[in-house]
Amino acid sequence: MNMINLRLDELPNDTAENLQKNLTYTYQEVWERRSSIRTRPSKLIDFTKMGYFFPESKQPLLLHPEIINKGEDIKYEILLQSFKKYLIDIITLEIKMIDSACRMIIEDDLPVYYDDQVKLNANTVMIDEYYHVYIARSMLHQINQHFLGLKSFSYPISDASHAVYKLQSSLDKEYCKMFHIIAVCIFETTLVRELIDFFNAEDIHPCIKHYVNDHMNDEAKHYGFFYDLLCYTWNNLSEDFKNVIGQCLAEFIKLYLHIDSDKLFYQKLCESYVEDKDKSIQIVNDLYKGFVISPDIPIVKNVMNVLKKSNITSHNATKSGFAKIGWNI
Repeated sequence: MNMINLRLDELPNDTAENLQKNLTYTYQEVWERRSSIRTRPSKLIDFTKMGYFFPESKQPLLLHPEIINKGEDIKYEILLQSFKKYLIDIITLEIKMIDSACRMIIEDDLPVYYDDQVKLNANTVMIDEYYHVYIARSMLHQINQHFLGLKSFSYPISDASHAVYKLQSSLDKEYCKMFHIIAVCIFETTLVRELIDFFNAEDIHPCIKHYVNDHMNDEAKHYGFFYDLLCYTWNNLSEDFKNVIGQCLAEFIKLYLHIDSDKLFYQKLCESYVEDKDKSIQIVNDLYKGFVISPDIPIVKNVMNVLKKSNITSHNATKSGFAKIGWNI
């Protein structure tokens, strides 16, 4: 299987005998050639160049007249703060979620067997993720050193992390590690193409565009690994594990794809400019009025396509879980 720039519509419905081969065959070779930590120079921001640090079209606060009327300097700062939040999310998600899943595969006694090549592949992901965290911290440091006096915020836990923690708290301990691995596989097969488009807008600072494209170079590789890992893991789970984990995937996906974390941050960010907590809450609630997570949203379609391709949605327990939230899969 080609694990670079893999398209959802190209994902095969692999038979069981191919899953192990797909998971171990080419990933390490690709990593040796293309990993950013091996092939990319350091990421330095040239602050003399023009451009926003975050896509204007992806910051809903800039749709509200009261924020728009505050002028270009406030707009620039809001987008800068949004980029800082993006970097913080990388740091927390990739260390706390993705790294821990890889460690489980490498170190723990699990009900699914992973051979030495799969463990080696997981090691390459861990190296990439720690490098991503290093680069994210470096960029945060550069920004804070350049923009002295920039407001600081406390950042709410990401919806992805919250979803994992909440569902694990409802599971018996024996199922938690395999659920965690499956959850991370879902994270890592969701957002690659969207994030590339996300930061390729013409008005994005060129250094930020370059940084995100390099990051996505690695994430495209991870996409292939984690898709194969998801297929292999699910195929080799016992019926007991499939029944328990399958039942909770619908609730997990709704929590994971929710926007509570972003809304809390936007409320804090808005309050720093309007200086009225109740008003900032109202502004953000107005912007998201009527929004619900549904199967019609493109990012939800991405997740569901992966679950279908990996045959997870064909299991009765998974179907039952989605039926409980009113989704017809």
